[in-house]
Amino acid sequence: MNKEAGEVTKRSGNMIILGIVLAILTYWLFAQTFLNLGPHLQNTFNTSQGIINLSISLTSLITGIFMVAAGNLSDKLGKVRFTFIGIILSIVGSLMLIITGNAYIMLAGRVIQGFSAAMLMPATISILNSIFEGKARRSALSWWSIGAFGGTGFASFFGGAVSTYMGWQWIFIISIALSLLALFLLKELRHHTVPLPKGGLSFDYAGLALFTILMAALSVFITQGDTVGWLSPISLALIAVVLVSAFIFYRVEKKKDKPFIDFSLFANRSYTGVASGNFLLNMSVGSIAVFNIYTQSNIGLTAFESGLVTLPYVILLLLLVRVGEKSIAKYGPKKALMAAPVLLAVGVVFLTLTFFDGLGFIISALIGFSFFGAGVGLFATPALDTAVSSLPSDKTGVASAIFKMASTLGQGFGIAILVSVYSLLNGLFGIEWAASGAFIVNIVIIIAAFIFTKVFLPEKVDEIVE
Repeated sequence: MNKEAGEVTKRSGNMIILGIVLAILTYWLFAQTFLNLGPHLQNTFNTSQGIINLSISLTSLITGIFMVAAGNLSDKLGKVRFTFIGIILSIVGSLMLIITGNAYIMLAGRVIQGFSAAMLMPATISILNSIFEGKARRSALSWWSIGAFGGTGFASFFGGAVSTYMGWQWIFIISIALSLLALFLLKELRHHTVPLPKGGLSFDYAGLALFTILMAALSVFITQGDTVGWLSPISLALIAVVLVSAFIFYRVEKKKDKPFIDFSLFANRSYTGVASGNFLLNMSVGSIAVFNIYTQSNIGLTAFESGLVTLPYVILLLLLVRVGEKSIAKYGPKKALMAAPVLLAVGVVFLTLTFFDGLGFIISALIGFSFFGAGVGLFATPALDTAVSSLPSDKTGVASAIFKMASTLGQGFGIAILVSVYSLLNGLFGIEWAASGAFIVNIVIIIAAFIFTKVFLPEKVDEIVE
C-alpha cells in the first residue's frame, strides 16, 4: 500500500533522505572537483588548455540552462522518475570521464553530468516537500542543504586530496559507487505517493528554446567574458542576444495559458524575496576564488593548502544549517535570513586584511571563513523552506529549480565580477590592494542583500511556520 505525505516511517524517511543526499552529491561534490583538476586532466587527455577550461565550466553551464526545464517537466512527468533517471545519467557521465583518454568523450560525459544535475536538484527538493510535513520537512530540507552547500564546500579539499594521493579518476569511481547506493536506498520511494498535478501533459517548447538561447548567451558571457574581454564585440553581441531574447521570451510567455515559466510565482513576495537574496549571497563564492588566487600567487600556498584554510567555512556551514532549521520554528524564517548576511559580511571583512603577511593573513582568513560558513549555513534551510512552502505543491519543481538556478547564476556572476575587479586593481595598485578591493566589492553586494531582505521580504513570512 502506498503512503501519503505525513505517513513516512522514521526508517524509510531516513533512507529516502540519505539516498537523496548521496544523489545530489554527484554534482555538488564530485562534478565540482573539476575546478581543481586542470593540470591532471591535461596530462590525462593531452589536449589544449581551451578544451580543459571548457570541460570545467560545461557541466555548470548545462545545469544552469536546463534546470528550470527539468523542474517544469518533473512536475508534469513525475519527480521520482526524474530522480532515478538523473542518478543513472550521473553514473553514465562518470564512466565516460574515466574509461577513455579521448577529450571529446570526456566533454560528452560532462554534458551528461549537467543534465543529471539539472534533473536531480528540483526533483529531489519536490520529493522532500511532498512526502514530509512541518518539522520533518524542515529537517529533510536541512539535510538536502548540507549535501548541496557542504558538498561544494568540500569539493576543493576533496578533489585536491584524492587527485594528489589516489589519482583523479577515483573521484568518479567513488561517485559511481555512491550513486548505486542511492538507487538502492531510494527504492523506499515505491511505498510513497508523490502526487502529479491534475490535467493533461502540455509543454511549452517555444519557451524552452527561447530560454535556452537566453541562458546560453548569459552563461557564456559570465564564464568567458574575462577571457574574450568584457567590452569585446563577442561580449557585446552576447549582451544583445540576452536582452533581445529576454524581451521576446517575456512577451511570448505572458500570452500563454501554460507558459514555460509561470511568472505568477513572482507575485509571491516571500518566494521572490528569498530567491533574490539567494542570488546575491551566492555571489560571495567569488571571494573564495579570489582568496585562492591571492594565496597561491602571493603567499605561495598550494591548491591543497588553500583548500585546507577554507575548511572552517565547511565546518561552520554544516553546524549552522541545523541551527537555521531550528530557528524557523522558534523565531520564524525572516530573522535567520537577515542575520545570515551580517555574519557573511563580517567573514569577508576578515579576508580584506591583506596587509597581514603570511601566517597573520592565514589566521585572519581562518576566522573569516568561520563567519562566512556560519552565514551561509544559517541562510540555507530558512531560504529553501520559505521558497518551497510558500507555493502550491504542483509548483515546487519549477520553483525550486529557479531557486537553485539563482544559486548557480549568483556564483557565476560573483566569480566573474570579483575576479575581474581583482585583475583590474592588480594592474593599478598591486596584489594586496587588488584582493582587498575585490573583497570590499563583495561586502557591498552582501549589504545590498541585507537591505533587500529587510525591505522586500514581508513580515507575514513568519506565518509559514507550522
